[in-house]
Amino acid sequence: MGKTIVSWSPVHGQAATTSNVAALAAHFALTYTHQSLITHTQLTYSTLESLFGKEMTASRGFDSGIEALERLAKSRYLKAEAVRDYTETVYRGRLDLLGGTQNQSLETPQLLELLLEVTEDAYDLVWVDAHSGTRSNTSRRLLRKADLVIVNLPQNRYVIEQFFSGEGFPPELKGKEIVILISQYDKDVKPRISKIKRKYSKEHPVFPINYSSKFKDSSNSFGITELFYRVANSNKGLEIQDFIDSLTVVNKYIAKKLELEVIEEEDE
Repeated sequence: MGKTIVSWSPVHGQAATTSNVAALAAHFALTYTHQSLITHTQLTYSTLESLFGKEMTASRGFDSGIEALERLAKSRYLKAEAVRDYTETVYRGRLDLLGGTQNQSLETPQLLELLLEVTEDAYDLVWVDAHSGTRSNTSRRLLRKADLVIVNLPQNRYVIEQFFSGEGFPPELKGKEIVILISQYDKDVKPRISKIKRKYSKEHPVFPINYSSKFKDSSNSFGITELFYRVANSNKGLEIQDFIDSLTVVNKYIAKKLELEVIEEEDE
């Protein structure tokens, strides 16, 4: 049985929730041998498919993605071995993309649970880019069902304080495995990560995802698949090394927390 990681934010459009989970999933896939799936339940327009250079909803319609699995589920034909037939390959044998949906069918608890069950049976790791906030029943159920929740926060003092004060902390997160990410982190901007950690990391682990103009350029040109492939096959110093290093730290934490085998051992 695989594990589900849900990427979520209490605020809309500020915390790079989609780009963070896309970067982490791509980096994880090229670092570890586990087979991963990434999808979204945004219910509104999502950039997840286009980040990987895939436009599944527009190009393939109902022949792929969550909506295809929904039709199989309603016909009682949905099995774990069928899931891969409705995905797009990002990195062969490592990462597949399941196109998301903008309809409201996932608000049905039984359907959501069935989809999670079959995808977890088909893959070692399922990354889900969830709709921000708590108005969506789907997001709340995903938070409850997740093996680990990534909470994405902007480098904004008000949002950070509001979340840790409990005002932005939904009850679904109580007792869950949580990792807090400070998105698009700039070391020259306050609040700095050292202060955030001193104040809040006793409650939950806090990590920065360093800002990278190179990653942003690749995102805007729908080229992060190629970007991470180049990174994985380069032995030279990279201009995005700070960004990659921050992803490495988070993914090592995730692998350890979910008891996943680490492929590259650190030197003793």
